[in-house]
Amino acid sequence: MEELLSPLTSVSRRLHTSDPSDEDYDKQIRDLIIFLKDPGRASDISAVSGYALDKLDPSSHSLSYLFLLLHQINSTQFENKDLRPFDPTGALWPKIVRFLTSFDPFQIRYAGHEWRQLVELTVQSAQAVSKPLLAVPVIRDAILRLDPSSGVLTSIHITFIKLCLMSRSYSYALPILEKQICHFPTATSQTYQKHHKSILCGELEPSITFVTDSSGFSTKLTYRDYLQYFFCGAMIYMALKKWDKALHHLNIVICSPVTNAVSKIMVEGYKKWILVSLLACGKPIPSQSITSSHVMKVYQSLAQPYTTLADAFGKCDLQRLKVEVEAALSVWRMDNNTGLVYQVVDAFQKRTTLKLGKTFSALAVADVARHLPGRLSSLREVESFVASLVMCGTLDAVLLHLRDYSDSTMLRFSGTAKSRFLQENNVQGRILQECQSLRAMGKAVRDVNRGLELSNENFLFLQKCLKWSDNSGKGGINALEQTEGGFDLDEDIMGDIH
Repeated sequence: MEELLSPLTSVSRRLHTSDPSDEDYDKQIRDLIIFLKDPGRASDISAVSGYALDKLDPSSHSLSYLFLLLHQINSTQFENKDLRPFDPTGALWPKIVRFLTSFDPFQIRYAGHEWRQLVELTVQSAQAVSKPLLAVPVIRDAILRLDPSSGVLTSIHITFIKLCLMSRSYSYALPILEKQICHFPTATSQTYQKHHKSILCGELEPSITFVTDSSGFSTKLTYRDYLQYFFCGAMIYMALKKWDKALHHLNIVICSPVTNAVSKIMVEGYKKWILVSLLACGKPIPSQSITSSHVMKVYQSLAQPYTTLADAFGKCDLQRLKVEVEAALSVWRMDNNTGLVYQVVDAFQKRTTLKLGKTFSALAVADVARHLPGRLSSLREVESFVASLVMCGTLDAVLLHLRDYSDSTMLRFSGTAKSRFLQENNVQGRILQECQSLRAMGKAVRDVNRGLELSNENFLFLQKCLKWSDNSGKGGINALEQTEGGFDLDEDIMGDIH
């Protein structure tokens, strides 16, 4: 047993930090991979996997720990004659969590297939017991640990986003969604490798060198996978009411290039894009210019109820908005957009209430209710809605009860003088903030200038000036005076370089 532990511990993270040669470390890792994948040693490694897992540190001996975990999972399934994923409440789960949150990313770059296999097993195991939230923070940390930039889209990214939607753990997805996706795991990274000698364990190697279409970190992605990632990301932002970011993700979906036919997910994205634009901007926004005209015609023909609803919202037509919402209830339900439509109605109510303040100085709540869509069925609901706008600072007004609580409540809007005073305070605060920024910038410029005066380059220049002065001879002109008199300093320096 000890004979097997020696080669399993031959590669460690401490060895990488102490040895400056990436080539030597790369060779040691590849030798270990050959040892771990040797079919003749599979039975021996499986036999000692349980003992070795307790002896090895997953953060230092990550490769060996990963292979031992997979051997242990396969052995457990074989003994129980059960091909289902492992039990998250069993003894293996803490070891898997410990590994996925602490592995050495430089070692794991050489074992993409095995790493993805363990991640997928972790997701399946959490789903099998209807507890997907168990896997969400683990998979998030594993993705960020492998590639902190998360700049390459993989199938694990898509699985993780869907898992967040399924478990309704939306905020967990933000560290991944806020990363800019710049690449896909395709063969284009081979072009980079032709011009650069790539060593996977190199600290400066970009993620496109090890997350490729053949490295195993991702299954082969399709056009639909790409759309799904951004569509699901938009759904998460909508759940968090981050309308601007949701609109950005939906723009990516609906503006994606089309060859023959518009896909269903793009049409669904366009429907949500219309509703989210009303929530984000308070009005319908024009279609993107990069979307071709024939694609827009398809969108508009398939999303007719949404475009008419947006038109009624934009024209502030209350009665028409009510009619459109009620007439297409079955469409909203079928598209799973009922919640968004009701939020659009709430946004119209908020917009209408704010406009009342420009016309009236005070109104009874009963009069306010007559100007709002009919979703608020009682005066108490209208009063609660108006109170929420006042408390969150959206509406500059106060609610007054007359005599006793049985009488109607009055909504008194603040005077224009108060509003102007608040605006002036905001402007004054911004001016002070800009002044502080300018002072900080001026101090930084002075510090930089002082540093340049004390730099080696400046001393060398002064030394050269002294040489010019010494060589000028009798009746010569001082070099510094020449410079002050219009001598082209940059041209002289470039001449010396040439």
